[in-house]
Amino acid sequence: ILIGAGANQETAVIATVGTPGATTTRTAADAGAAAIPVSNAIGFSNGETITIGNGADSETAVVATIHRFPAPEIVLNAPLAHAHAADAQVAGTGITITAPLTHTHAAGAQVTDNLPTPGARNQYHRGQ
Repeated sequence: ILIGAGANQETAVIATVGTPGATTTRTAADAGAAAIPVSNAIGFSNGETITIGNGADSETAVVATIHRFPAPEIVLNAPLAHAHAADAQVAGTGITITAPLTHTHAAGAQVTDNLPTPGARNQYHRGQ
């Protein structure tokens, strides 16, 4: 895959592909809660391992079920060990690459491959 753009672009090799999904908590979630109110539940599925929060209070959990209406909520197989503030990150396990990145990339940096995009010029990546 290609990460970043311009002089900051680098190539990485995917080692494993994890689970999808990325959102934030809609409101705070208390320690011991069995469900997380989320901004959006699209991309998550039952049985998926997710990560809630960042830093020292980050934790993993397994999704028991998803409620999409009337308000999105992810119900967990076990209660939360930590409290999480509103807007805390909730994400699937994503991808793992084979080696550390050599550049710092901002949140939202482009991640792509070198496959052509319909309607756009083909781009080819040459290994060094």
